[in-house]
Amino acid sequence: MLEFTPEQRSAMKTLEEYAEQTIARETGRLRELIEIVNHAANIQLVDGHVVSTLSLTSSEMEVLAMKIPAECLYLQGLLNQYNTRNAFRDLFLDANMTVSLSGLVGTKGTAEERKRMAEFGLLDEKIQNAVNKVIIKGIEGCIARADKVYEGVKKVMDYRSREGWFDRKGT
Repeated sequence: MLEFTPEQRSAMKTLEEYAEQTIARETGRLRELIEIVNHAANIQLVDGHVVSTLSLTSSEMEVLAMKIPAECLYLQGLLNQYNTRNAFRDLFLDANMTVSLSGLVGTKGTAEERKRMAEFGLLDEKIQNAVNKVIIKGIEGCIARADKVYEGVKKVMDYRSREGWFDRKGT
């Protein structure tokens, strides 16, 4: 009889928290840069008119335009590490699944039931793989948002450049 043990339940909860903490830790610098832009840009409706302000100097926007892609590159390297680990973990799981299934040949149950039993035997490895995939998705999401912020900063810089703002607003 297969059993989902209290230790496995606890491990799942711990790994869920680990995934959340890892995503928060690894994307922290990039999220700070996004927050800088978010707090510097203000738009509101005043007496039926849209009023917007941007409290970033040209120099600050130049630094953001350099720093955001640099942080994204760092995170992409981290993603590559997670993807490499997952690729080999997938191979490991497939091989172990084949071995587990071969050991269940001739036992009671349908092929689908035997497959589930073999998968359950590899639950710990599957959970670790799932955690890495969650971390990858979380970091990819942060990079995607940062890319949009970067494009916005770049558009404002291009506009200011065309309008001659950099010499008047920089410093």
